[in-house]
Amino acid sequence: MAVDRKTILVVDDDDIVLCLLEHDLGQAGFTVLKAANGREALNVVLREPVDIIVSDISMPEMDGLEFCERIRRTPEFVDIPFIFLTAHRGEDERIRGLRSGADEYLVKPFSVNELIARAEILYDRIQRKRTVNTLTGNLRDVSFCEILQLFEMTRKQGVLSVKASTGKGTLSLADATLMNAAWNDLEGEDAVFEMFGLKEGTFRFQPKEVSPGNLAEPIGLVLMETARLTDELATLESRVPAATARLRQSRPFEGEDADALRVSRAIAEGCTDVTAIQRGLRMSGVRARLAIAKLIEGGFISAESSSPAYPSPAPAEGAGTKPTKILIVFTDDGMLSRCLSLMGDAADLPVRRSGFSDFSQMSISSHLYDVVCLRGEKRFAFMWELVLKKSDGAIFVLKTDDDKEHAAFFSARAASLQKPAIRVSVGPGLRDHAGVRVVATPGDMLQALSVLRRSVK
Repeated sequence: MAVDRKTILVVDDDDIVLCLLEHDLGQAGFTVLKAANGREALNVVLREPVDIIVSDISMPEMDGLEFCERIRRTPEFVDIPFIFLTAHRGEDERIRGLRSGADEYLVKPFSVNELIARAEILYDRIQRKRTVNTLTGNLRDVSFCEILQLFEMTRKQGVLSVKASTGKGTLSLADATLMNAAWNDLEGEDAVFEMFGLKEGTFRFQPKEVSPGNLAEPIGLVLMETARLTDELATLESRVPAATARLRQSRPFEGEDADALRVSRAIAEGCTDVTAIQRGLRMSGVRARLAIAKLIEGGFISAESSSPAYPSPAPAEGAGTKPTKILIVFTDDGMLSRCLSLMGDAADLPVRRSGFSDFSQMSISSHLYDVVCLRGEKRFAFMWELVLKKSDGAIFVLKTDDDKEHAAFFSARAASLQKPAIRVSVGPGLRDHAGVRVVATPGDMLQALSVLRRSVK
């Protein structure tokens, strides 16, 4: 629906009426669209956002009554206010018009001022309804993951539209299920995976009936698959070459990984860089990069002049040992930043934001850590539990005493998975430090990590 303008569609087979109404409604601040009959008007509604419809009843090809009935039978347009214009004064004609779904009924000749007044009232009414039913926002303020979490909890039905500088897409949702997904030329899960990586953009949700499409997967399952891919990529990120690095096949891929097999074949057929593979296979960035990283790690392909997606850490003493994978769970962005600053130099080893989680690889006191960061509220348990299973240990960063319920729940789940976990406070907000380690300096953090590492079985 139109957001920044009041758009009114005028339908009449009389050119003079169309011209007069276009002028007067335009002077009143409306953007006016015109059609000569119901069939033409239906095509206008299908391709243009319309706020209000003003239509004659008696017209060739498709009269106003049939046009109104079709509008009211289409869930996407059912709430568009509809005003009938007619030359007939009879009560039967008026009743027929109202029964077809019209909101207002004016008899010719009518006062244009009255028409404008009624249109303004109907516009204000529909705007209030849209304010209640429509969810809008900015991805800088709320993550894509949190948006889907909301729809999973509320089980809303409708279409989520997403716009960013890199493209636009839509998600159809119903009863906690993703029914259809599209992002630029990607469809299905790949479209969802790509939208998870968005750091900026706007979103808008509009309730409406939706039909099964290219996905039909529960939101929770798609989120878990996103977590799995993101976690795997975090551990192999240093293997991913630059987007323009030339890829060459060293030997045919031998394995059961379907994505790696597709990427290997694409390279053999002439797709020579990451961008070409994504475009040629219509594969999301996270899946393509993960498959390439696996192929490089297995020695099936190589990258000429390859440079990692972010600077690799300098080799540390004992760098041949496997990095310790640490999950950091937090409830406040500021506390997470403080925690990471106590662990290492963020300028040299930046945290990479995926839109779903934060991850980095750090060398701290000659020991290498793979660090994954996720929100620790109970509602995100399905995400951090999946990562926790593959982690060596975990740190829960508390801000205030209100976080203790989340921390206790997290610690219980970590214990059930036989994963060591410590609770830390890096700021002044916590009043009761019972069972919580105070970390105020890099030395404190080093000691906490040493305790955690010694607990790793």
